[in-house]
Amino acid sequence: MFIKKHFLNILRWGLRLHGISHFIEVFSAIGEEAYITATIAFIFICIEILASFFIPHEHVHFKPLKSEVHESCEDE
Repeated sequence: MFIKKHFLNILRWGLRLHGISHFIEVFSAIGEEAYITATIAFIFICIEILASFFIPHEHVHFKPLKSEVHESCEDE
C-alpha cells in the first residue's frame, strides 16, 4: 500500500535527483571540450526535471496505449 500511495512522489524525486546528477556528466564533457555532448546532456537534464514537476497529481489509470487521468475515481 505504501508504494502505491507514494509511487508518484518517489518517481518525481527520483527524476529530479537523476537530472541533477547529470550535471556531473555536463561538467565532465565541458572539461573534455565535448560541447555537443554537454549540450545534449543539458537538454536531457531539463526534460527530466520538468517532467518531475509536470507528472499529474490526479488519479491515473494506466492502459497500454493511453492512460486515463482524472481527479477522483468514481469506481472506488
